[in-house]
Amino acid sequence: QTFPYAHTMHVAMIWMVAAGVSVALASSWILSALWRYVWRPRAITRAFRAQGVGGPDYRFLVGNIGEIKRLLIESAGLVLDLGCHDYSALVQPHFRKWMAQYGRTFVSWPGEKPELFMGDVNMVKQVLSDRTGLFPKNPVNDHFTRLLGKGLILIDGDEWKRHRKVVHPVFSVDKLKVYCPSATYIFERQSFSDGRSII
Repeated sequence: QTFPYAHTMHVAMIWMVAAGVSVALASSWILSALWRYVWRPRAITRAFRAQGVGGPDYRFLVGNIGEIKRLLIESAGLVLDLGCHDYSALVQPHFRKWMAQYGRTFVSWPGEKPELFMGDVNMVKQVLSDRTGLFPKNPVNDHFTRLLGKGLILIDGDEWKRHRKVVHPVFSVDKLKVYCPSATYIFERQSFSDGRSII
């Protein structure tokens, strides 16, 4: 008569352990999701704003994707003047709007990961000339990598050094002097959409 009772207790103990493990896993998953999608974006936003870097507000899970889509749809009907090569209003209207609203340096959220946009030439030079590895190159997606290939833009470290050594002679001062008259001729004939000359 004690055997069925012991068996029932054994089964109940297994179910209790399974339920405890399930609760622990669910709690871990929920805490991880809260950290990734709520606390981390808020902490990053506060840290950047404390340094004077603003940007559009983060939206739960989607970041700024909704606003980006809306601005792209609005810009779909824009037509540029003949000879105008200022495509930013068509290709990245969100960057143009946010730069006007937040300045030349801002943080945007294409999802839960932030992107720092730098329109300041000196800051861009500092990042591009940094060799400490503090600013790794991180392609946005595989389509971008397939489009550009594995060249100087998307590689780091020893592979970057090898590629740079190969292309460096092309950008020597003597070679660039040959291209200057042609480039000047082309730029003199180009203008922005408002009629201002590029140079």
